[in-house]
Amino acid sequence: MKRSHSVARGPKPATRGRQATAAGPQAPPLRAGQKATLRFRAFNQAGSGVAAHGAQTVAVPFALPGEEAVVEIMEATRLHADGRIVALLRKSRGVVDPRCRHFGRCGGCQWQHLPYAAQLAAKTRLIQDMLAAAFPGRVLVREAVGSSPWEYRSRLQAVLAVRRDRTVAGYSGVGDRTIINVQECPIQHPANVRMLRVAREIITSLGWPIYDQETRRGLLRGLILQTGVETGEGMLVLCATGDVPDRMAFVRAAIERLPDLRSILLSVRAPRTAELLGRIELLWGRPSIVDVIAGLRLQLYPAPAVPPNPRAVPTYLDAIRRAVGPATTAVDAACEEGLVPIALAVGPSNGPGVGMNRVVGIAPDREAMHRAWENARANGAAGCAFYTRDAVGIIAKLRSRGEAFDALLVSGRGGVVTPPMAAAAAGAGYRRIVYAGASATRFLDTVHSAATAGYRLTDVQPVDLLPQTSRVHLVAALTKDA
Repeated sequence: MKRSHSVARGPKPATRGRQATAAGPQAPPLRAGQKATLRFRAFNQAGSGVAAHGAQTVAVPFALPGEEAVVEIMEATRLHADGRIVALLRKSRGVVDPRCRHFGRCGGCQWQHLPYAAQLAAKTRLIQDMLAAAFPGRVLVREAVGSSPWEYRSRLQAVLAVRRDRTVAGYSGVGDRTIINVQECPIQHPANVRMLRVAREIITSLGWPIYDQETRRGLLRGLILQTGVETGEGMLVLCATGDVPDRMAFVRAAIERLPDLRSILLSVRAPRTAELLGRIELLWGRPSIVDVIAGLRLQLYPAPAVPPNPRAVPTYLDAIRRAVGPATTAVDAACEEGLVPIALAVGPSNGPGVGMNRVVGIAPDREAMHRAWENARANGAAGCAFYTRDAVGIIAKLRSRGEAFDALLVSGRGGVVTPPMAAAAAGAGYRRIVYAGASATRFLDTVHSAATAGYRLTDVQPVDLLPQTSRVHLVAALTKDA
């Protein structure tokens, strides 16, 4: 989407409203349907630009600090309002043209028009602001670090829909349920975009019924596509409400047009939630693909068990190693399928340093635990062991065996340290707790839980695994004073 003075950014407004111009301290609150000329001063935690109008804070997607725009208010309360840009009057200095034709309508990226160095600075500031509000006092927040900002995503999850009798596949639009029919995606690995295009064409040619959210009828709900960045191996998952007809017709067409494909699977799940993964059935090839990430050879299955940016994973792992400090033993209470414990046990792949003596990982279920063992064996990580589920019980069991550990980590998507976990770690003599994840809520919960057990937040490293978006991963160290 091109950006210029006095040109609308985003969808054309559906309603006309009275324009408000007063923005001083006594300005009356804006209401839905009104328009106002606003100047944006900062980002909020969701990555939207924020402006003040009297006592109200107005949040607008795609607005940048330093810009001025005419904004239509979509929803409003006395103190907060959400809006969208009708006309951009003044651009931010240093703004760049986004690479993607879908930008501004697609809900995937928020910051393609912000230079990457400015994105890193903005993410650093977001974390600093969050910590300043939550924890008065000084906490070290390092400058955000990242990697290549384009073509970095190795996994693509798309929704299927029908529009004007045409099958579309892509991401949800901004502020509504419209599915953007993705033709390009510059943050995705090109092989994923190619698989999306081919799968959409084959599904259309076979005439398979697409699931409709309104009528709750249909079969195909979406696609999950995955590419090994180093190996080039491809995985294609059809996500449906039931079995698909003439499945081999799809398989034959896909493997003929996609020579790097190594796995075609069917995921069956009733559409009670937006989650696409359900019961997995192998249609062709292998149930997993192989990739080499941070020097580790890993089996990748349909569930997302590694960060979405393989090229930035070494930077992420280095931040975790620094947060753990001089520890030689650790327990990861949310290890997914073993990436972080294996990396800690093996040691850095591109520099000096040795692995830890012993790392225990706790997986979310037995299947993930078995996959973690599989990955550990493939990488010679003899110092690793894996369990599942009850972190407090496992910490207690290890202590009863006389095993001493230096650090407790949570590195998975759902990882959080609860008060019982923190108390168990303190009782067992763990000197550090490390949070590694992208959830501000779980991070804050972890910090509060750790504080009740005598740990204090000492170091936070923002890591950018999702360039062009406002999301940021955190690696935080909490230390227990002797």
